[in-house]
Amino acid sequence: MENSIAVFGLGFVGLPLSLTYTLFGVKVYGVDINEEYIENLKQYKTHVLENYKGKTIEDILKESIEKGLFVPTTKTETALKNARDIIVTVGIPIENGTLKKEVFSNAIHSIGKFLKKGDLVLIRSTVPPGTTRNVVKPILEKESGLICCKDFYLAYSSERIAEGRAFEEFQTMPVAVGALSEESKKRAVNLLSIINKEPIIEASEPEVVEISKLIENSSRDVNIALSNELASFTERLNVDVLEVIKVANTHKRVHLLTPGVGVGGHCIPYSSLYIFDKSDEIKLPMPLLHTAREINDSRPLEILSLIESKLNNLGKTVENSVFALIGIAMKDNSSDISESPAIKMKDNILQKGGNVQWFDPNVSGNFPLKKNNLGEALKDADVVIIPIKQDNINISAEVIANNAKNGCIVFDARRILNRDDVESKGMIYLTL
Repeated sequence: MENSIAVFGLGFVGLPLSLTYTLFGVKVYGVDINEEYIENLKQYKTHVLENYKGKTIEDILKESIEKGLFVPTTKTETALKNARDIIVTVGIPIENGTLKKEVFSNAIHSIGKFLKKGDLVLIRSTVPPGTTRNVVKPILEKESGLICCKDFYLAYSSERIAEGRAFEEFQTMPVAVGALSEESKKRAVNLLSIINKEPIIEASEPEVVEISKLIENSSRDVNIALSNELASFTERLNVDVLEVIKVANTHKRVHLLTPGVGVGGHCIPYSSLYIFDKSDEIKLPMPLLHTAREINDSRPLEILSLIESKLNNLGKTVENSVFALIGIAMKDNSSDISESPAIKMKDNILQKGGNVQWFDPNVSGNFPLKKNNLGEALKDADVVIIPIKQDNINISAEVIANNAKNGCIVFDARRILNRDDVESKGMIYLTL
């Protein structure tokens, strides 16, 4: 049997993780249930947006496949027949505040059916506390007929990368691991050490690492909620919130994050919900995390209310206005639309009867209201909203003035434009 790895889930984490291993000469079987996506990968195409050392992720994907180091497949049996180390990055999606755990558990059931003696299963998905011990272990044992820590090994290691820096951070970000036995931990450390030369942080049990991952994200959620609440406060006092934060952060023990239009992606918004899954079970309220979620979730509607007030001052309403959203992804320089605040703002505008047209070259696919270029998105807009910064969108005050309506409102959440340039062309400039 060849010395290879199987990675389950080939999204924003699993694909760059797989390809990072191939950069170190390791053969990887990448498993995903989406047949169309697997076929796209075989043609060197992906929606994941990453770069590393001057190469796009598509470049690295092509090279890895051509060298025989990366094999995309939908077949669990094929991958596990050839691999002794199995990494799971399949996420637990959330719909209407409810965790859809079957997506993750189905992947574990599939792995269990073909698990062999001596295999290591390393969970790298973000999961509710106790998942490795109380969900993964019993499923694998039942499906395989093998005994954990005797016949196969099981460990958990959190994923800590930032989208857009995945290749670099899989190699340089300190990584922690917890396992159900010392041998499981040893095997996991060896696997992680192939690509990460930082000292591996060894925890006493998987629950420590599961919870640490969640609180790392939730702490940022609380910090951003504080900054967003501060931005609402300073706006009413006509004070620059970014200058306030800059001054506050000169204190050596203060590190306020930047306010924005909300918090998107799977990591930060979902982490508190994974915690609530367990805290609700043990009947622990955790009001601080709930409040942070409420503040950040309400941010798109709060900003729309600010814009609506300015529209009303001009004798306009949301219903009779055209809104141009420039950038729809969940954060700067991203192709991910998961829990995107910009999309929530779009939906809020539509619910109020407004007209929306948007442009984001990083977001692929056929979407309603999506325009082919910047000019089309800006055409006859009463309001231009720039919620995020996409470096490949060449927007300027002049471009807006040439396409949008005279005297339009420009809400620039990322301060990409110069206020004087915008106002000199008769437009109204708003920011956080």
